[in-house]
Amino acid sequence: MEGVKVKPSPIEGLGLFAVQPFKAGVTIREVNVVREITDEHPLRPELGERADHCDYPDGRVVLIGPPDRHLNHSCDPNTYIRYEAGRCFIVARQDIPSGQELTCDYRLNVTGGDAWPCKCGTDRCLGTVAGDFFELPEAFQREYLPFLAEWFVCRHRERIKSLG
Repeated sequence: MEGVKVKPSPIEGLGLFAVQPFKAGVTIREVNVVREITDEHPLRPELGERADHCDYPDGRVVLIGPPDRHLNHSCDPNTYIRYEAGRCFIVARQDIPSGQELTCDYRLNVTGGDAWPCKCGTDRCLGTVAGDFFELPEAFQREYLPFLAEWFVCRHRERIKSLG
């Protein structure tokens, strides 16, 4: 767990915090993907597996394990998830000082997801985390274009092209 630690978060529950500074663009760590969730191998709630600990790269559903499942949402995130050759990485979106909570915007690279109240508390908080990139304000969508996964861009090329 080099570079990060889990501790109570002011956003919600536990959070993932930097124990060293990270420069913008630096890969912080590879996400701990436990396994793929399928019809043959569904979530096992009796083992503590939960849907809110999942990610959805390129049409798959993967279970995220500790410590990365504690990466909380923010409407003004300091990281993003980079998808590369079937792997996921947490990358610094801006300079992050030691001690700061690492956050990402859960609305990147998803469409048609659930919505729930946002607790990030940032100045640009939208009040709701809607699981759909295209429900974000257009200014957010444009800002996030460089952080979208290639597979997401390919799948939604026409909608993304309209953002200019």
